[in-house]
Amino acid sequence: MAGLPAARQTDETTIGGPITQGSLGVLIGAPSGVACSTCPNGQKVGKPVNPTLGAKVLSAETDVALPAAVPFILSRSYSSYQTDTPAPVGLLGPGWQLPSGISLLVTKTGLILNDNGVRSLHFNTLAVGEAHFSRSESLWLVRGGLLERDK
Repeated sequence: MAGLPAARQTDETTIGGPITQGSLGVLIGAPSGVACSTCPNGQKVGKPVNPTLGAKVLSAETDVALPAAVPFILSRSYSSYQTDTPAPVGLLGPGWQLPSGISLLVTKTGLILNDNGVRSLHFNTLAVGEAHFSRSESLWLVRGGLLERDK
């Protein structure tokens, strides 16, 4: 179909994971701003192994919690799930995530937003001043900057 992948909700990926977003009808290509896989924090029968992904998942491990008017909580999560575009290695090493761990990877073909839930959201490259809204994630991605510097 015009050289683009086709899939619909309820189909499975090549590694057996379900497609959880989109429509029940056929989708042509991957819409920009849609998560590419099931969140590893989903169903966990046989904890801590996610049977859908075949990945070891430890979610919301709280290490320190100090109650106060503004509480201090240090928590972390782990997933052994590997994708074609894995999240960058964070402060705690491969597979470990902190709630504040979010990054934007700029590639030749587009942008990849890695959220703290170990998901990769793919966006088309944005021109200066352009914005894109992801309906599935309810978030805006906006590129600032100037076309050329003022002289």
